[in-house]
Amino acid sequence: MPQLKLPAGTDVAEMDLFDIDALPRRRAPDDAAANALAAQGRLIRFQTGADGGYLLHLFVDEPIPDGLRRHCLDDDKLSGTFRTIKGNIGFGGLESAFAGFKPNPNIRSDGRIDPGDYSYTAFHTEFPDELLEQALRIEKTPGERWLARAPMLALLTAVVSGVVLAVAWRQPMAAVLAYVAGPLAFRRLTRIPAYQGLVARRKEAELGFPGIVVELRASHLSGRPA
Repeated sequence: MPQLKLPAGTDVAEMDLFDIDALPRRRAPDDAAANALAAQGRLIRFQTGADGGYLLHLFVDEPIPDGLRRHCLDDDKLSGTFRTIKGNIGFGGLESAFAGFKPNPNIRSDGRIDPGDYSYTAFHTEFPDELLEQALRIEKTPGERWLARAPMLALLTAVVSGVVLAVAWRQPMAAVLAYVAGPLAFRRLTRIPAYQGLVARRKEAELGFPGIVVELRASHLSGRPA
């Protein structure tokens, strides 16, 4: 089965991998209900210690690659059993752990695996800063490096120009025009196909650095003996 890469995020400092069909319909479970789902093997809880975005790499019936495994932290390794009745799974902040939640990559991503019972091993990861910086340096030419910075430079130039025009030269109308021109230039630059291509390449590079890694091993698949 192919590897799943599921981006998501949380505002409550907790990410979860869950069987969607076991979730409450209209609202996220409280702590006691989440513990009950975890005890049933229908939800795996990951305390993150911080809000923000997290990426899960999920490996089903295949080992975590050595290149990734060396960056998995053994100090807080989790293990246990996980069950999905229909194979519909989700990864997201605890606040998104209800069946009626509409998935989006900022909070929750959904996927499918074979229905059944699994044993799991889960890790948080830690990557060296230099490895991340090298992988995310996706610009290949001087033109691409300029284009990657151009939208933010346009905003900063507008702000500085506005301050100079308003304070030093006492030209309030010109300052207003500068402030308006910055966001317009930002939007135009970010819509350039070449810039959007850089954004897509950066997102693809970021998908190689999960914050959480889970390996699932089938102990029984629905309708098929282990």
